[in-house]
Amino acid sequence: MKMKTVLLSVAGTILALALIDAGVALVSSRDSLARPLDLSHVSAIRVEGSASDIRISTAADGRHVAELKGTRHGWGAIWHSSWFSDACPANGALRIDGDTLIVDVGSVPRLFDWSDCTMELTASLPAGAAVTIDQKAARTRLQDFSVIDIRSDAGDVAVDGHAERLTLSGAALRARITYQRVMHNEVIAISGRMLDATLRFVQPTAISYLVEATASFVDSALPNTPGAKPSITLKGDMLRARIE
Repeated sequence: MKMKTVLLSVAGTILALALIDAGVALVSSRDSLARPLDLSHVSAIRVEGSASDIRISTAADGRHVAELKGTRHGWGAIWHSSWFSDACPANGALRIDGDTLIVDVGSVPRLFDWSDCTMELTASLPAGAAVTIDQKAARTRLQDFSVIDIRSDAGDVAVDGHAERLTLSGAALRARITYQRVMHNEVIAISGRMLDATLRFVQPTAISYLVEATASFVDSALPNTPGAKPSITLKGDMLRARIE
């Protein structure tokens, strides 16, 4: 076979795989663990397991529900959905214990799993709820909570709203925190061996902050006012932070 033919064959294979990967969203499967769970009497949520994509909000009224789904994506999903019958969230579970919703997103997927299963949790809780997340890896999007406590080895966290007490910790952590309002009772603690954090306060406010790091770059548009709240503590080996 001539070299030109070989190269064209390889190029054609790569192009075919690229087209499958680009179009897989059209054929990827999404499996729901169960029908949405009523959260009208829930005031706290705890998420455990290996890794997931989390979106949680609170509201004073409206429908308060939680749903756990598993989405297979990546080009292997097109084959898995055709040949295998096991649902993506087979190891996930939702249950209510007293006033707490407990979410188990399951263990790490089996080795060489081409299906690339991602657990997705969406929930709307009554106003004033608390949230605790303890996972190996998590991408988390939150709004208004009384308490937020997240521990994740690898975390990508965004908060857009308010929390009276906000605690984030992990090995590699990116945090994007936007306070839409300030009650002057906020305590914020963010720590990670590698930390990239941005904190924004929509309304001008007095803050106090403490930075403990081996190597750091901190840029604050707000002056450090001892004793003021929100109080912010940032800790890490390698730390970059912006406060505005």
